[in-house]
Amino acid sequence: MLPLFMARILDIFLDKKTNRNCEKYPDHGSLFAGLGHEEADAIQCLSARVSGSIYNIGKSYRLSDDNIEELICDCITICLQKIKTGKYIFQGHNPATYVIEIAKNRAKNLRRSALRHETVDLESIGEQEDQPDFASLAETELIENLLSKLDTNCQNLVRLKYLEERRDKDVVEEKLTQYTTVDALKNHRSKCLKKLVEIGAAASIFNQ
Repeated sequence: MLPLFMARILDIFLDKKTNRNCEKYPDHGSLFAGLGHEEADAIQCLSARVSGSIYNIGKSYRLSDDNIEELICDCITICLQKIKTGKYIFQGHNPATYVIEIAKNRAKNLRRSALRHETVDLESIGEQEDQPDFASLAETELIENLLSKLDTNCQNLVRLKYLEERRDKDVVEEKLTQYTTVDALKNHRSKCLKKLVEIGAAASIFNQ
C-alpha cells in the first residue's frame, strides 16, 4: 500500500494527469459545483489539490502513512457530505482550503489523543473537528498562496508556526526542520517572514 500511496503523492507533486482533471474547473465556484454533483473529475481534482498539504500536515503530527491516507479520504468524504446536506455553502473560498482546514483539526486531535495514550481512530473524531471556521478560511487561503512563492524550507517554517501552531521547542525536539536550536529556527523564520512581507507588498496584498 505504501509504495502505491507514495507514487500517487509524487504524481500529484509532478502535476501530471491530476492537472487534467482540474482543467474543467477554472475557478472555485465551478469546482464546488462539480463536487456538489459528485463528478469524478472534480473529486480527483480536489484530491490533487489537497493531498500534498495534508500529507505534510500529517507528517508534522507524526501520523503514520496509512493514517494520512485515511485522513485524506475521510476529509474529502466529509466535504462531499457537507455539500450534499447543505452544511457547507459556497462563500467564494477554495474547497481545497476547506478540506485542509478539516484535516488540520482532525490531525491535531489525533496527535493530542495519542499523547494522552488513548486508543483512537479517525471515526472517533467529533463533529466539531469536521467544521472549519469560515472566518479563517480566507486568511488561510491567502497565506497558502503567499507560501507557495517561498522556498520549501521557508514554507515549512512558516506553516509549522502559524498554520499548524507548533511550539518552537517541539519542532526542534521532534526534528521537523534542519535546525537544532530554537534560536537558529527563529532567526531563519524571521528571514522567511521578511520575504513573505516583501512578496505580499509587491502584490499589494497588504494594502487591500
